[in-house]
Amino acid sequence: MKALETKAQDLLNEIKGMKSLVETLETENEKLRRQLALLYGVNEPEDAGNAGTISPGREKVTGRQNLLNLYDAGFHVCNLYFGQSRFEGCLFCAAFLRKDQE
Repeated sequence: MKALETKAQDLLNEIKGMKSLVETLETENEKLRRQLALLYGVNEPEDAGNAGTISPGREKVTGRQNLLNLYDAGFHVCNLYFGQSRFEGCLFCAAFLRKDQE
């Protein structure tokens, strides 16, 4: 019975550690989203009243153009590796962007 309680406590501690890691990753992800929004001149999602608007003096950027900008900046836009750094061409990204063009 003691071994079962010890194992349960170990699992609980592991779950607490995972929850902490998830919170840290969510915070970092939100920070990166804000940085990308600033970089590409897109309002943050929290601006619910101004969703889809752009700053004065900036042209409206389409979703396709955003994907092309991300790809040109060295990030994957394919569903397999989306958002990960890209150091060379990616056939999946190229196929996705080509399909989106048709």
